Amino acid sequence: MLIRTIAGVLGLALLLVLPPANATSPGKDGSIAYMRKDTRGHWQIWIASASLRGAKQITRGDADSGWPVWSPDGNSIAFGSSRTDRTGTGEVNDVFVMNAEGAHVRKLTGSTGISENPAWSPDGKWIAFDTDRGGGSSRQDIVLMPSTGGKPHRVTSLPHSDAGDAAPRFSPDGTQLIFTRYRGRGQSEKAALFTIRRDGTHLHQLTPFALHAGDADWSTDGTQIVFEAYPTPDGYGDIYVVPANGGTAVNLTHDPTGQADPCWAPDGKTILFLDNGYVNGVGRTGLATMNRNGFDRTFLSRNNQELHQPDWHSIP
Repeated sequence: MLIRTIAGVLGLALLLVLPPANATSPGKDGSIAYMRKDTRGHWQIWIASASLRGAKQITRGDADSGWPVWSPDGNSIAFGSSRTDRTGTGEVNDVFVMNAEGAHVRKLTGSTGISENPAWSPDGKWIAFDTDRGGGSSRQDIVLMPSTGGKPHRVTSLPHSDAGDAAPRFSPDGTQLIFTRYRGRGQSEKAALFTIRRDGTHLHQLTPFALHAGDADWSTDGTQIVFEAYPTPDGYGDIYVVPANGGTAVNLTHDPTGQADPCWAPDGKTILFLDNGYVNGVGRTGLATMNRNGFDRTFLSRNNQELHQPDWHSIP
């Protein structure tokens, strides 16, 4: 569910002293979509330039909307929203598509249960997302649906021993998906990253469950995966990278205060993420960048703001 998932990443503190940041403005120009709360406490979607200037709110209303992802051509955004929940129970969430100005909103899913965390295929023809299909259970699978709407096709089949599959992302060549598989509940919950072909074959575990990995994204060349992880129960999270074909996961941040929601910039060399720390002795939280080795960290946000789930699209 959108609200429950957001709540899991809001326990970030401002305790970290960062090394001096000397990075220049990263990558190509482009647009960043992200989610933040409006004045009434609802999550909404915003877009801004690659330097976070000219921010514009593009969703509104008495519902939560978030997890925005750009279409490959940059003309549309897919997102999840509870705006169709007429029950007031928080048990309905749908996947939508709108244009980059927030207009011409189309609902793709059937308002039955929770469907969220959309991702576009590189050719723009498909959208992957996770859903519980309204079965009265929190167990969810990854499905594919034509981006124009239609019947969803299941990609993953969740084992009975596991709790749910979530947050798919397509590989740059469109042949695979990476996603998070959850195991256990409450304090005993663990999570691991898996890859799978879009036809549901060749399931491969990429990280151990003990690392509690999530929110993964492919590098633009398809060789690396960036993700957040919570290896200790009382930890606030770090950003890791791991080879896409398997190998040792490397912690890029090593911080006690929490980093989350990483994604790759269009240049393939820069990672955008939610950071916490001090700049000139002042506590800061907001979107920041670093290179793929974890160095040259710098804040893009000029004010303390919880800006979650960014997605960065280049301008051709």
